[in-house]
Amino acid sequence: MAPNLSEDEIDDLIYLARAGEDVELAEMLRDISGRKDLTPSEVLAAARDDSNATCLHMAAANGHAKTVTLILSYLPSKASGATAGADATTAPTSVLSAAPVSPTTGSTAELESQSASASEGAETAEIPYINVQNTFGNTALHWACLGGHLDVVKLLLSRGASPAAANDKDQIPLDLAAFNNHMHVVEYFLSQSRDIEGANATEGGGLAKGAQDVEMGDQEDDEEGAAGEPQEQEQTGQNGGVGNSSTN
Repeated sequence: MAPNLSEDEIDDLIYLARAGEDVELAEMLRDISGRKDLTPSEVLAAARDDSNATCLHMAAANGHAKTVTLILSYLPSKASGATAGADATTAPTSVLSAAPVSPTTGSTAELESQSASASEGAETAEIPYINVQNTFGNTALHWACLGGHLDVVKLLLSRGASPAAANDKDQIPLDLAAFNNHMHVVEYFLSQSRDIEGANATEGGGLAKGAQDVEMGDQEDDEEGAAGEPQEQEQTGQNGGVGNSSTN
């Protein structure tokens, strides 16, 4: 059963993370944990705004690296797909090289059976806090890439954030960085992929080619009058940063 936090407690935790108030956030986590006999990680997991965004979403969106580090310090040292203490320069490569697999052959009954099994597994599998998606499918890594916060991107990847997670527009974090011209973030992703893609990357293939296609597609959309940028709108909080919004 999920911890029961009041609306005021959730609002305060979300605001402190968004504003980068590390000391106050740590004190409030200790206070709530002590009063309700919970761990700080349980409190963080329960603190979601109306769009299911977490404290980590808010801190990452506004580039508060210290706040992100504080929040990550309360999480298990090993997240899904990451090795404890993994270096930020190597964490993304295993995920970037993976491709989603879906059944394309077989009878209707077989496909329905596979779908049912997958649904049951999804219900029982626990999504790591670092990869929690809001109602629009965006993770904290999506929002860090959206804002071009490379230091936060590195922190999240080092703790197992998935660079392959897609939002409801089928955009991965790299797409949001490219759409918003944060090329230093794009180049970081590409530099990680080159280590594992080898010749494919140097010959113009692999993730580098994919990122180029994203940029070309974005330019074509602009020429045709289509919106190439993510359609999420950012609401300014009291500190001028990204706040919780019904469109996030």
